[in-house]
Amino acid sequence: MRYLFSNWNKISSKIRKSRRVCLFFDYDGTLTPIVSRPELARISPRVKNLIRKLRKNPKFIIAIISGRSLKNVKNMVGVKGLIYAGNHGLEIEEIGREILKPKGASTKNLLNKIELHLKKELRHIKGVIVEDKGCTLSIHFRLVSSRKKGLVKKIFARIVKPYVISKKIRISAGKMVLEVRPGIDWDKGKAVQYLLGRHKKALPVYLGDDVTDRDAFRAIKRRGVSIFVGRPKKAIKADYFLKSPREVERFIKILSA
Repeated sequence: MRYLFSNWNKISSKIRKSRRVCLFFDYDGTLTPIVSRPELARISPRVKNLIRKLRKNPKFIIAIISGRSLKNVKNMVGVKGLIYAGNHGLEIEEIGREILKPKGASTKNLLNKIELHLKKELRHIKGVIVEDKGCTLSIHFRLVSSRKKGLVKKIFARIVKPYVISKKIRISAGKMVLEVRPGIDWDKGKAVQYLLGRHKKALPVYLGDDVTDRDAFRAIKRRGVSIFVGRPKKAIKADYFLKSPREVERFIKILSA
C-alpha cells in the first residue's frame, strides 16, 4: 500500500485522462474522524462545501456508501445531488430516488426479535449502544470498559449463532461495532458494482477506512483506484493510503480546485 500523495502525479494523470470519475466515499472514519458516539460524527462545513463544489463538475459522480441507514447518512452529509447508499449498500438512492433495495433486504420482524434479545442480555453492561438501522442492527461498544469488551462479543456471538447457522442473517465487525445483516449475498462491493453498471466507463475511486470497505476495494481491483484511510494494514488490500480524514479533505480540495 503506497502513500497517495507520494504518487500523486500518477493518480492525477489517471483521473485527468478519464472522461468520468465515480468517487465513492465511506462516511465514518473517512469524511469524519471516528468518535465515541455515532451521532457525534459530524462532517465539517469545509468538507461539505468542497463536496458541493466538486459535485458541480460534470466529470465527477459522487457516492456516499455507509454502514449507517440511508436516512441517517443523508441527514449527516446534507448535500443534494449525490448518490447515497445506506446499510452497506442495502438501500441505494440516486438524486433523491430509490434505485435499489436487494430482494431479501427487509427482515424487520427477525431483526426486531434479535434486537430485543440483545438489549435484554447486554443491558447490564455500561456503554453498549444497540442501534436499529432498519435493514440492519449495530452494537457499538467503544464506550464499554476494556475488561468487558470481550463479554459483549461473547454474548453477541451466543445470541446470533442459531440465526447465522440457519443463514437467516450475516454478521460482520468493524471498529468497535458488531453488525447483524440480512442473510443475503450483498455488501459494499456488490453496491459499487451495481452503481458502476449504471455509470459505465467511469473510473472508480473508492475511499474507506474499515474492514467493511474491503469488499469495495476488491470490486474495483485492476479497474480503479482504492484508497485506505488510516494506518496501512496487511489484511486490507488497497492500492494507496491516506493518513486521516484531514488528508481526505485535502484530496477533495485538490480535485475541486
